[in-house]
Amino acid sequence: MSAETTSQTKNAASAPTSLTGRLRLIGPGIVLALASVGASDMITTMNSGAEYGLALIWVFTVGIILKFVLSEAVSRLQMSGDRSLISHLTRFGGRTFPVLFLIAELLVGLFFGAGVVAVTTTILQSIFPVLPFWPTAIVVLVSAAVLVGIGRYGIVEKAMMGFGIIMFFGILALAISVFQGQDAQEVAAATIMPTFPNTSIITVMSLIGGVGGATGILAYSFWIREKAWRTPDWKPVVRLDLFISYGLVFVFAVAMSAVGAFILYGQGFTISDNDALFAIADDLVGRIGETGRLVFLISFLAVVYTSVLGGFSGIAYVTADCLRVLRRYPHQDEPANEMSAKSIEFRGVLIYLSVATVVIMSLGKPVTLVLVYAAISAFILPVLALALLVILNRSSVPTQLRNTKWSNVLLTVCLALFGFLAALQVKESVMGLVG
Repeated sequence: MSAETTSQTKNAASAPTSLTGRLRLIGPGIVLALASVGASDMITTMNSGAEYGLALIWVFTVGIILKFVLSEAVSRLQMSGDRSLISHLTRFGGRTFPVLFLIAELLVGLFFGAGVVAVTTTILQSIFPVLPFWPTAIVVLVSAAVLVGIGRYGIVEKAMMGFGIIMFFGILALAISVFQGQDAQEVAAATIMPTFPNTSIITVMSLIGGVGGATGILAYSFWIREKAWRTPDWKPVVRLDLFISYGLVFVFAVAMSAVGAFILYGQGFTISDNDALFAIADDLVGRIGETGRLVFLISFLAVVYTSVLGGFSGIAYVTADCLRVLRRYPHQDEPANEMSAKSIEFRGVLIYLSVATVVIMSLGKPVTLVLVYAAISAFILPVLALALLVILNRSSVPTQLRNTKWSNVLLTVCLALFGFLAALQVKESVMGLVG
């Protein structure tokens, strides 16, 4: 066993028991929250506010609770033995899960960077119009790749916490500012009661699945390993960390719904893409001045850039570990083969992400690959829920980390809901391919 591993094991044996001690250690949950929300989540939440006011906050709440359940179960599996999540999953199907997740993550990585780097660059150009697109995009891309590629998770965590403070205070300030008008207060009073959309149950289920990302949930297990939270006595720390994480996601969803409701409710306006978000920024000038526009754009920038950092980190960890397990199986758990952010697999994935970002930004998104990517990646959460239901009920898992009755119920709900959404996505992708 290496000196680093020995040190981590030693640290993992001394989890704090006081609330203050636990609060001092939170961090992976913040990274998860910031990595899990992006421009698409801003569009989803603001659209719900524009169409239904505050009446669909309950929908986001359900989705956030279910993703908390998945993340908490992933962390329990991680702490059930000193091995990575992907290695744990080989206990249920051998190489099957590493292969499936590798394919999904390679497809995610192919398109992820192009979207978030392009949006980040466009926001910077909106704030500083003199900036040229491609040089700025390259700087954004290189900064993210270097921060993640240094190989120290703590650097990424600190950087994301800094941007996270800007993001959440900016969004809250914006929501409070747009609430000041009489019209906004009337909208809040008229739409505060929960309702069910008059369109279809598919709308509700899609909104439930819309806030928070699948790769972030997988990557959370690697981030807590980097913090040496590796044994069952760290479970209270992880739960507090995740509670704060999804609390922040909830605040984000409510605040953006409120902004959409107070600015757009009753106007029949739909936010269909990122350009519409920039239009809203311009609209804010007339409502709360140029300062309001800058607060929105800076908050938007923080949302998207933290998605770049967290996404690169999460995709690199998950993909690299899939490669490691497949290369070393069944000896992947030997100390010499332990997962490392300084490994050739991790650095190789970062190079892949960087090259894919530039290529896809240059060529545009190939429609066929996008549809295949959407269909395959949609199955990450239901497949994960199924594996957690099977593995965490086994007697080989420490008693305090096994599923309880309620864990089994909620994971079954996750399996059914996210499985249904995956089936819908496959149907949509097939229709796109044949149509």
